[in-house]
Amino acid sequence: MKNQQGESLTSMVGQNASIFPHRDTLKPAFTPRGAKATAQFLAMGRAAQDRQADAPPLTPAAVDAFLKEECAALDRFLEEAQARKEADAARAAQLEAQKGEAQRRREERRAASLEAQQAPYKRLQDFTPSAATPAALKACYAPRTLKVRPTAPPPVADLVDLDALRPERGKGAGTEGAAVWVHLLHFLAHHALTVRPDLYRRADGSLPPQMVLHLPNEMMAAKLEKNVSTLRLWTPILEELGYIDARPHYTTMTTAGGQRIPVIDGTLYAIRLQPGHKAKLSYQDLSAQYRNLDEDRKAGRTAYRVVERAEKLGQQEAANAKNANRVPDEEKNMRGSTASPMKAQYLREQLKTWAVTPGQVQDPLFADPRIFSLDELEEAVRTVQDVIYLLPTVAESEANKRAALVGILGTALAHALDDDHSQRWYCKAIWNAWNEEVEGRGGLQVLAAQLARLDVDRHEWGSLKRPAALLNARLRAA
Repeated sequence: MKNQQGESLTSMVGQNASIFPHRDTLKPAFTPRGAKATAQFLAMGRAAQDRQADAPPLTPAAVDAFLKEECAALDRFLEEAQARKEADAARAAQLEAQKGEAQRRREERRAASLEAQQAPYKRLQDFTPSAATPAALKACYAPRTLKVRPTAPPPVADLVDLDALRPERGKGAGTEGAAVWVHLLHFLAHHALTVRPDLYRRADGSLPPQMVLHLPNEMMAAKLEKNVSTLRLWTPILEELGYIDARPHYTTMTTAGGQRIPVIDGTLYAIRLQPGHKAKLSYQDLSAQYRNLDEDRKAGRTAYRVVERAEKLGQQEAANAKNANRVPDEEKNMRGSTASPMKAQYLREQLKTWAVTPGQVQDPLFADPRIFSLDELEEAVRTVQDVIYLLPTVAESEANKRAALVGILGTALAHALDDDHSQRWYCKAIWNAWNEEVEGRGGLQVLAAQLARLDVDRHEWGSLKRPAALLNARLRAA
């Protein structure tokens, strides 16, 4: 190549030696940080070399000493690990014991609360007669008595504002509204406390703050001549006032195929008994079992059957009134009056029985001697509940039929209580109650309450031998 310029570098093309040094031969200068790190690393290396130079020579004895030291350290580690494991196990056992104790205490409190709430459905404790016990009571169990007379529930007006329950407008304007249901609930709670005074949990006889009852809405709606949906509308109103706390109660039922399914067997109501208390259902109330639904359905002891029988009684009463050429109740009664007294009375008595023993009903097909003959009554009256229901009719029956009616009731009581030789005594007790009723002392009502209490105790006390002696002692105490 010809170069016209003398200072051209083209003459260097093709030379063996490069004018630029190779990249690998370049040694950049250390940064201050890098220099410090390098110096520390070199110092560590020199210290390790010095230690290795000063260390004694490795002999078999030194190896054995080193291994023994390491084995001892390993043993100490294993012992500490075992100690920690045992300590953890001890702590776990202590926590488990504390949980078990807490669970036991909760079960005891739950059992105590359940026993207090379900006193009407528990078996009473055995009673051992003492030397001072009267001879009439030595063969039976003594009744549970109170040290003082129980306090009567306050008026319903003190427990809930009835004026606030009266509808001001709409279809129900001018009526009592939910107040009629309040009166019925208060009556049933008072009746249950009268029949079972052991529900008074306090030694001074004062009332418990509330009463828990298992009740059927269908029967209460029929008694009030309302619809069940009306009671559902009234329930939140009374709950807001704190007078009641209502929840459906669940149990199990066996289907036709043998399968157990959950169903509702009634409604639980916590009813206020003391002013200022807000009614509240507990877990024990909801978990308790109040009736055997399979047996009740088999025996026809259902709310549906009771309402059906009540309707039949109402129809029979209307037919008898029409045949007797009397003015029908629906024509002579004013607005708001009961069109069928027999139906209302029957439902009232059935609700009283149910409030004491849920699921307990009676057959009313021969319930009134004013409608059915005494021969039919003698065939129909079989149980203590039948006698309880018919006791009010002793005062209402005709004078020429009263003696026969008392004889039928006394005989039925003797057979029901398996005490045939005391038939005359039962008749005498009914006559005495009727005499007190005539004198205005409510003798028939007292006798009915004592018989209802005796019927409950008879089922709870499996070894009760002489119910007549127990009834006699209670009637004398009353």
